[in-house]
Amino acid sequence: MQYKTQFIKIKDLPPADAFLSSSESAYLQTLRAEKRKGDWLGGRFALKTLLARESGLLPVCALPAAGGEISEMSAAALNVLKQIDVVKLPSGAPQVFVGSVPDARTVSITHSNGWAAAAVSAPGTFLGVDLEKVEPRSRAWAEDFFDEAEKGSASDEHLTKVWTQKEAVVKLLGRGLSLNTREIICEEGGLRLTGRALEEWKRLGSVKITLSSARFETDFVFTAAFANAAEGGKFGKI
Repeated sequence: MQYKTQFIKIKDLPPADAFLSSSESAYLQTLRAEKRKGDWLGGRFALKTLLARESGLLPVCALPAAGGEISEMSAAALNVLKQIDVVKLPSGAPQVFVGSVPDARTVSITHSNGWAAAAVSAPGTFLGVDLEKVEPRSRAWAEDFFDEAEKGSASDEHLTKVWTQKEAVVKLLGRGLSLNTREIICEEGGLRLTGRALEEWKRLGSVKITLSSARFETDFVFTAAFANAAEGGKFGKI
């Protein structure tokens, strides 16, 4: 598989001090809004459990599956998660340290309406993920952020899917929301980039970007944007 994922219900998280590293605990104290704290903690917990599973630091049976019971994790398992440190780079992208050693794998985090998700892929890849709830959006939102070629039926589900694709590509390019989402055009025939987004894609070596979107639970859309540094060329189809 090109990448692995982990989904977590934020309301089921254990106490923060049970799984955060010391530096993460210090950063948590700088956050004021309770929702922001919950989203941040959910993303960290999802990523830490995923990395622990994929690294063999804990057996699969010690970790929750997607939607699994977090409460069943032992204190020893949670303590292993504290050894994984997820720091925020200036670009906004997460960087992982296991112990004090940088982890070369590529990671991405997202959250929406009570859920958090994380994804990890091998070194030498590019990855971005986004999770959004399908819900009514204003007409102004579609006009402000979407190219005419993207609007399609303009249904809530369609526009939500396209938005997750845009967000996932932004994260893959590694420049956060400093990029203009209108420069990332996810139309029926494939992906088009313009302006700074196109420049960033060329900076990465003109890699082939593949987008994969799917429903999660009943009301969400999850998208992953993936590229391998060894595969240049045209964009993958949506």
